Amino acid sequence: MFWAAAVATGLMLSAAWPARGFTPLVFVAWVPLLWAEDYAYRRRKEAAASKAAGNAGDVAGKPRPYHVFLYALVAFLVWNVLTTYWIWNSTPAAALAWVANALLMAAVFWLYHVTTRRLPSHSARGGVLIVYWLAFEYIHHIWDISWPWLTLGNVFATQPAWVQWYEYTGTSGGSLWVLLVNMLFLAWCKATVAAAPKRERTIKAAAVCLAILLPVGGSIWRYTHYRSAGHRVETVVVQPNIDPYGEQYDIPPVDAVKRMLFLGEYALSPQTRFLVTPESMIQEYVWEHKLANSPSVTAIQGFLDEYPGLSVVAGISTYSRLAPEDSATRGARRRPDIFGAPVHYLAHNTVMVIDTASGREALPPYAQRPAFALRHKSKLTPAVEIMPLVDKIGFLEKWAIDLGGIVGTLGTDAAPKVFRSVRPDDTVCYADVICYESIFGDYVTGFCRKGAELLFISTNDGWWGDTPGHRQHAEYARLRAIENRRDIARSANTGISAFISPRGDVLQRTAYWEPAVIKHNMKTNRELTFYSRYGDMLGRMSAPVSLLLLLGSLVLRIVKRG
Repeated sequence: MFWAAAVATGLMLSAAWPARGFTPLVFVAWVPLLWAEDYAYRRRKEAAASKAAGNAGDVAGKPRPYHVFLYALVAFLVWNVLTTYWIWNSTPAAALAWVANALLMAAVFWLYHVTTRRLPSHSARGGVLIVYWLAFEYIHHIWDISWPWLTLGNVFATQPAWVQWYEYTGTSGGSLWVLLVNMLFLAWCKATVAAAPKRERTIKAAAVCLAILLPVGGSIWRYTHYRSAGHRVETVVVQPNIDPYGEQYDIPPVDAVKRMLFLGEYALSPQTRFLVTPESMIQEYVWEHKLANSPSVTAIQGFLDEYPGLSVVAGISTYSRLAPEDSATRGARRRPDIFGAPVHYLAHNTVMVIDTASGREALPPYAQRPAFALRHKSKLTPAVEIMPLVDKIGFLEKWAIDLGGIVGTLGTDAAPKVFRSVRPDDTVCYADVICYESIFGDYVTGFCRKGAELLFISTNDGWWGDTPGHRQHAEYARLRAIENRRDIARSANTGISAFISPRGDVLQRTAYWEPAVIKHNMKTNRELTFYSRYGDMLGRMSAPVSLLLLLGSLVLRIVKRG
């Protein structure tokens, strides 16, 4: 029965998930697992009471603490596999990702079980679970093996009208909401099964309804009343549709660039300010101090002769030199020069702006050119672009997964960087978020604090095929729009490319695996939301509180044994 409950939780979480899930299921998905844990908790309390009364031994059938861990592991493994099975399309190492993530989730749930056994009320225990889970999700955003794909708050990506309050809380608020409603629903179910007094059952049923309806009602009001107030900026997004497993390496890099420019010309006008292209659109591997020597870059510069006010935002793989004293920098590589002397350098997943008026401050001093500006991807894909602990255990680097481009730990920027498009009549500040970075809400706020009025996303989701992976990734961008109240232009190599409003509405969307070009008048916004200004406050506060709770539990156990 408990194993069935665990499987039920995993199935319901998967069935609720974007992009084609039934979202309301998430409000009851945790109930079976919470019920199994609650049963184990009550049986252990009965056993403790029996022992204190001098009765012999345990209560029959009392679950052990590790049983709760195993129930949780089954639930979370089912959820991970069914929701992110598409990772297998890019690498069989996906199996390790599923198991590792499920183990971490189960460990958090088990900690909640074993550290709250002596709390007097079930509601207090529920609060501990919320704090632990929010802390786990926060840590899962910031360490080397970050995988925030299954952050509970992401489940509402296809229901932007329900979560307009993400401009205050981000996805952590959604995670709190999900857990709170599930615990209230469990309390109502227990009261109903136990035939509690009608008044108690009514109060608990009302609590469930209010916990759902009040956030939704307030959000819908905000959704209907929100208006963008910035000025319009004409932007074109291209989707060149180059197969990342074959064609990307078969055609000359310049031909790929020309395909992009050819598509863009269908929609460009003299008023177009930006042409946004996918991640790794330029397939050359270029030294940053020799950008002007790249044939692809030269082709784009020639194209700009006909569109002098246009800024082209393009993904490219680059290398940057390191001084010998910086050779210990994480991700540093070494190769001999023509004389055999060692050259230390970093490899980067880079977005480059090519125009005649970009901000020069984004370039290192030795690479400054009158028409280039660069930013390096800084939230790296684990086991692909960053190997955990590689600076301490160097041989791990050789196990990096090859998804095309530069393999192994990449160099990053110390802080988010914002570009500037300067015209005589105005200046527009904007940022381009690269692929995996777009699921890190707290990180994206850094661009807005630096002054970004528009957000672009350049990505290549073709590695996963036509699976939920690329659809989930596209839907998550809607949450970034709400959190920061920014218009978003998303360019994906094989789809889905889109324009997204600050309310999270998809204004235009391309089909998957089709060459396409779309155009929209985006609106700038300089105002900062609460979340843009302060980031993930809920997660940031939950981490130290969780540590205090764990230490307090340990002290209580030591005192009791003493």
